[in-house]
Amino acid sequence: MLALGVTQIVGWGTTFYVPAILSRPIAETLDLPLLGVLGAYCWALLLSGLLSRKIGALIDRYGAAPLLTGASLLAAAALALHATADSLLPIWIAWSLIGLGMRAMLYDGAFAALTALAGPGARRAISLLTLMGGLASTVFWPISHLLLESLGWRGTLAVYGALNLLICAPLHFWFAGCLPGRDAPHGQSEAPTTAPATAPSAHPLADPEERERWVRIAVTLLATAFACHAFIWSALAVHLPRLLQGLGLGAGLAVTVASLMGPAQVLSRSAELFAQRWLSPVALAVPVFAMLPLSLVPLALPLPQTIAAIAFVALYGCSNGLLTILRGALPLTLIGSRGYGELLGRLAAPSLFVSALSPLIFGQVLETWGAEVSASLLFVAGIGCTVAAAALVRHARHATLGAGTPH
Repeated sequence: MLALGVTQIVGWGTTFYVPAILSRPIAETLDLPLLGVLGAYCWALLLSGLLSRKIGALIDRYGAAPLLTGASLLAAAALALHATADSLLPIWIAWSLIGLGMRAMLYDGAFAALTALAGPGARRAISLLTLMGGLASTVFWPISHLLLESLGWRGTLAVYGALNLLICAPLHFWFAGCLPGRDAPHGQSEAPTTAPATAPSAHPLADPEERERWVRIAVTLLATAFACHAFIWSALAVHLPRLLQGLGLGAGLAVTVASLMGPAQVLSRSAELFAQRWLSPVALAVPVFAMLPLSLVPLALPLPQTIAAIAFVALYGCSNGLLTILRGALPLTLIGSRGYGELLGRLAAPSLFVSALSPLIFGQVLETWGAEVSASLLFVAGIGCTVAAAALVRHARHATLGAGTPH
């Protein structure tokens, strides 16, 4: 668990959170359009979405360890290539390699590994993992600033490549689960065919056709809710400091306030870990998704700019932290763990497509119409999340009753 937590902090910090700090210096140093540099990052997310279901199926078939290890090696090679780039072509090639491995090396691959390793304890294991992973932006945004000032962006990327090669790849090899030909720990070579007995909606419905209909509904609503969340998440991963500057904060204060997102994520995940014996993922779904649009409300109130910005980042961080857990726990609870890797791939694909477009769309809106209109766009996406989550819970209750299972 500790090993995978370390790889999540490093993996997120050296790939997903890199453009927020380094994209503009890279573009300015090489005299390249910022849109072209950010476009490479967005292409990586899009490619990851295209491969999402296939990689999930490969994790189900071969185990997480070889896929996660290979993804870390790809990231190391890609970051080393990016560090030597002097034009857009090698930058796009580098992000293409990162996109090939991103689906496996970040949360979804780790969730699949933990589901196989932890069995009925998967929800708690996922919570503990995301508790550590939530610190990635808080740890690596300041590190990126410091390395940028001392080593430049080339040196920063070289260091990040070395971290993936020397830390993430070995840890994934030894601790991410079974390799082909190696016995699974505790006899868990295959994921259990059903979710834990405490998950009411995972009980098979009496009619197989009804069961299949429920799965289709659940997948559609989950994918919709997660895709709306992905728009907000991906946009703010790149533009949160800039959005805060547009709301009136100075550059240094904006970065400081944006870094509060990590502690807020960790705080909410700690609370979930304590309360999960009383609160199921289904019970948490609507309140947690609703926190996304609610987090933007302080920005519209007559509050001092700094106070409003801190409230926004804190509420958003709490919601985002819990949603990362729900992304792994809700499908497990509602559908079960058979083919869990491929299931996460099906759910992740729309989110990754949206994530690929979100930074470009949001950046253009922010540049053209300003921070207030951009915040309104995030609010609309948050409402979409909440509506889909409410529909999901409603259908889940009907499915549970149809299976004859008490609430």
